[in-house]
Amino acid sequence: PAGCAFHPRCPHANARCSAERPKLQSIRGVQVACHAAEEGRI
Repeated sequence: PAGCAFHPRCPHANARCSAERPKLQSIRGVQVACHAAEEGRI
């Protein structure tokens, strides 16, 4: 399936999460793969 594996059960998911798999990156010193974290929503 397309998108993030957690989007069906994530309370922070949006349309981007269901369409595009997030890439692993460092945000504030932590490795994450989350569009919501990248966009500053969480």
